[in-house]
Amino acid sequence: MTLLGLPVLVIENIFSYLSFDEIAKNRLVSKEFNDICMRILNRGFLMIERRHALALKSVKAQLPRRESERRYHPLSRHCDILTSIETRISMLNMTYTKFIDNGLCCFIPGRVIDEIRRVLIIVESSKTPPRAHEVLQELRDISSMAIEHFDDKISPAFRRRLQEGAVQPCPRTSQAVLAPIAARQEMLHLRRRSILNAKLSLYLAAQYKKYHKRMMDYKKIAWKQHKAIRDMSKRQRQQDNAIADLKKRIEECDIKYSELTHTNQAAGGKAIAATAASDAASGSQPLRHFGSQIKLDLSVLPIGTSKRNQAKALPNIKPRKPLIKLPSLSEDLDPKSDPNPGPSTSTQSPKTKNQSTMAKIRGITNEIRHLSNLSKSFEGKLKRMSNTEQDDVEAKKLKTE
Repeated sequence: MTLLGLPVLVIENIFSYLSFDEIAKNRLVSKEFNDICMRILNRGFLMIERRHALALKSVKAQLPRRESERRYHPLSRHCDILTSIETRISMLNMTYTKFIDNGLCCFIPGRVIDEIRRVLIIVESSKTPPRAHEVLQELRDISSMAIEHFDDKISPAFRRRLQEGAVQPCPRTSQAVLAPIAARQEMLHLRRRSILNAKLSLYLAAQYKKYHKRMMDYKKIAWKQHKAIRDMSKRQRQQDNAIADLKKRIEECDIKYSELTHTNQAAGGKAIAATAASDAASGSQPLRHFGSQIKLDLSVLPIGTSKRNQAKALPNIKPRKPLIKLPSLSEDLDPKSDPNPGPSTSTQSPKTKNQSTMAKIRGITNEIRHLSNLSKSFEGKLKRMSNTEQDDVEAKKLKTE
């Protein structure tokens, strides 16, 4: 298989490793080589023109707007070199573009493209390039020689052929010239996109693994919490059952306690009646004279049977009729009325006995309250007297001062 049997893109890729000057010299090999090299030279000139336009645009965007400030800016030399290259490219366009569009020739001086590319590399890579006349001296000489040679030797024949109309104009647009470049750029773009998509897919896979692991951890934690909730609910049910049992036991204890308190009240009433009868028989002092020595057990007395204290009674204790049999204290309180004191339970009814005992207890409580009020009033008088004495002493001190 010969070299020309390969696809055009492969041959152009092979020629891309050569310089444009060598490509221009290889046009002499054959017509096929001439066609391929013409396309490559035209494409190279358009590419170098676009590259220069982008570089000049970026440099001008970084320069200040004032002309006086541009002279002392670090990019001033870059701007000078690029503007001088712009003039050379415009001169080359005026010389060759007309005939290239009509299909009579290609961009012949490939060495000019190599020199422009070299200068652009210097401008793009170095921060402080040399002066414009030092860098552009070779480009000026080569471009001026190429333009003069084309105007003197080649362009007259092309003008004659255009005037005679012998050559059918077949314009080559820039899109047709740049079609392989566009395809290659599209392929490069697609390759970059594929690489980015592969990286993105790897990143997404790693993130998916990470979140999947977190989700499994959260599921384990949720399962443990659900198990703990079930255990706590089970314990709560057990505690509710235990509380219900305890409530039942407490109610039973309350009933038993109420029964015991009533039996104790009955037994205590009988004991008090017996002691009162013995004291009355022995002729002891009346109850009011040693009331300070007796500590009354109010829980034994039938105070809970009154209407006022029925609401304050315990819910489990049912109020019962008092079974206490207290001695009649009428003889102790009024010894003149009956010279032979004795228990009043033999002649009086139970209602009158209860009423008489309640009246006597109320009288004792009233006497105790009266004594406490007297003690409080006496203490208040003492405090007032001490305060008045202190005030008199302070007044005397003030008078003496």
